[in-house]
Amino acid sequence: MKTSTSIATMLLLGLSIASAPTELEGQFSIEGRAGSAIPSGELTDDPGLNQTAGLSLAFAGMYTFSNRASAYVDVARQSFNCDGCATDVDALGFSGGVKYILGGDQAKPWVRGGLLVQRLSAGDANSDWGFGADAGVGIDWLLNPSVALVPAVRFGTSSPEDTSVTYAVIDLGLHIHTGS
Repeated sequence: MKTSTSIATMLLLGLSIASAPTELEGQFSIEGRAGSAIPSGELTDDPGLNQTAGLSLAFAGMYTFSNRASAYVDVARQSFNCDGCATDVDALGFSGGVKYILGGDQAKPWVRGGLLVQRLSAGDANSDWGFGADAGVGIDWLLNPSVALVPAVRFGTSSPEDTSVTYAVIDLGLHIHTGS
């Protein structure tokens, strides 16, 4: 249900996008992010997992296809911590979707939504890949026309094997437009 809601949201956003050309339309951009990954659900409730907040690192590539929208693909790793456990849990994921700019000049608020494929690792053990959804909100704070600081809150959920993975990420990114 969550995945179908995410797909419907992406389609509605895509249909509502105005196509007026801008200087960024047709450009590629890259973004690196670091922050805190905060687990919830089974990652915190299961006594065998009992994970707490840890480091999140991500890298994204984007293509701006209209004055307010970009397609994105990214890879992210959330490393959750567990004091007193035999091992910590890492979640490695790949996602893709649409980022929609809501407006603004120097500060450009946005929303994003997409599909996620993710697996868990604990020590030497890896789960199978599970599908899910990711979503986020943030602001592109322009430092100049090509570079922005990007504070954001992102959410992810997936189900690799028998574990439901749900988490929030609070991070700061650096977004660079590379030109067309």
